[in-house]
Formats: sequence, structure tokens, C-alpha cells
Amino acid sequence: MNIGFIGAGKVGCTLGKYFMQDPETNIAGYYSKSGNSAVDAARFTDSKSYLDMKELIDASDMIFLTVPDGSIRDTWKKIKGYDIREKMICHCSGSMSCDDAFDGIEETGAFGYSAHPLFAVSDKYNAYRELTGVFFTLEEARTKSDDAKGVAAAGPGLAVLQGLLDRLGNPTGIIDGKDKTTYHCAAAMASNLVCGLIDQSIELMKRCGFTDETAVQALSPILTGNMEHIAHKGPTASLTGPVERNDIDTVRKHIDCLKEGGEKELYRLLSSRLIHMAQTRHPDRDYAEMRKIIDDETAGSHSL
Repeated sequence: MNIGFIGAGKVGCTLGKYFMQDPETNIAGYYSKSGNSAVDAARFTDSKSYLDMKELIDASDMIFLTVPDGSIRDTWKKIKGYDIREKMICHCSGSMSCDDAFDGIEETGAFGYSAHPLFAVSDKYNAYRELTGVFFTLEEARTKSDDAKGVAAAGPGLAVLQGLLDRLGNPTGIIDGKDKTTYHCAAAMASNLVCGLIDQSIELMKRCGFTDETAVQALSPILTGNMEHIAHKGPTASLTGPVERNDIDTVRKHIDCLKEGGEKELYRLLSSRLIHMAQTRHPDRDYAEMRKIIDDETAGSHSL
């Protein structure tokens, strides 16, 4: 199977380099608005750079649109102008459904898919080394029909993608397009919002005399250790700390040391979630007073 890429940025380079490890896959090459980017990506993947989008499409069985999310629809409009019958078109957005991305695809004779790696691609030339074992969420475009849901397009792409990723050692799952926003929100919480939480922790450490650098150094073992435990056992089984222990005095002291507004609200919201998790883990433990402390904070936060 020949895979071509429209877009030669971090995601395109990373997936091309990673997919070329599969003996059943050939990287046809890259097309990009920036010719130099396409040349660099082609050199990186031992493939070909194209100055004409049609030539790349003709040389490829599956075309990945590895452009920014905001450019996917416009890129698709250009692709629709060519003969793409039986071609498999795939984007990598975690938030955009195939129906949103590939308007009218059933009229072209092509098949639409998305393949989203649950992984933050932060480096153009090295991130491919970290993709082994990464989970890929797959979706298939749906054709128009008389019912509201539509029917799944009869194309080979899901099987092709699953086979490719299975050979490379990547687990996969199939998602309905209507759930993409919720799915992406979940990924953002795990990947992005946790950065805000850690930044708040660093801010508190700095009030104790730490610098940014020493705070990160001090917190790194507990951060990496917790993530390792969560990855293997899940968050509830990995939970420790004063909420889980039902240590009411410590939680009160925590609340008192925080600034009014955002800091208290953040602590309250997360602690409320932790109470639910702790109660699940310890069904015989009485968290009523802990819950009352947190609920009182809720009322106070909303009155600000």
C-alpha cells in the first residue's frame, strides 16, 4: 500500500517515518504549500517530494491530510477536484469528525477516515521513536441516508489502518463521529489541563522559597511515579493523600492556605472528584464530613 501525505509538518513527518517501518507499506511522498518542507520530509522518509498535489494523489492509495485542523476542510475541497475514486482519505484531527472534514465524500467515490494517535507529537524528527504502543482512535466517514444516523461507508480503510497499526504494535479503537468532541476533551484533560494543575503546584512551591527550576526538579519524581501507577492500575487504585485517607484536618489547612477565587475553586473541584473515587475504593468509610467541608467551599466559591 502506498501512503502519501499532504502536509509536511510534525505529524506528517512523524507518521511517515513510523509507517515506513511496516514492510507492507510504502511512503509515496509529500506535498506541501512549502516546497522546502516537502523536500525535507521526503528526505527524512526516503520518499519523494511533489510540487503537484494531483501527482501525489495519483501515486497514493491512502492520502493523509496532515495539515493544521483549520486547514483540513479547505484541503479537502481542493482534493475533491481530482479523480479520487477508490482512494482512502485520512485526517489526524482528534476533535473533527469525518463528516465535518469530508463534506460530500460519498459523491466522489472515495472513502474517508480519521486516525488520531493519543500522543502529543512535539518534535518533527524524533517523536516517531515514541509511537510504539501508542493508542490510535479510528473513525470512518458515514454516507448520507434516509435515517438521521447514516450508514457506514463500505470502504477498506478501517481494515487497512487496523492491519498497519497492529503490525507496528499499536492498539486501536473505533469511535463514532458524534463522540469526537467529547473524546478530544478527554484527551485534552489528560494532556493539556494537567499542565495547568502542575503549574498551580509550582506556584505554591515558589511561595515556599523554591524557584521554577527547583520546584520542577523536586516534583518530578512524584509526577512521573503517579503517572506510571495510573497507567498501570488506573486513577482510583493509585489514589493517595489526605482526601483518600479522610484526613479532615489536613484538608481544612490546605483550603486555608489557598488564595480566594481560582485556587480554592480548583482545589474544591478536584477534591470533590477525589471523594467520589475514594468512596468507590473504600465503600465502608464515611466521607460525609469531608464532603461537607468541600461542599461548604463550593457555596463560598459561588458567592465570590
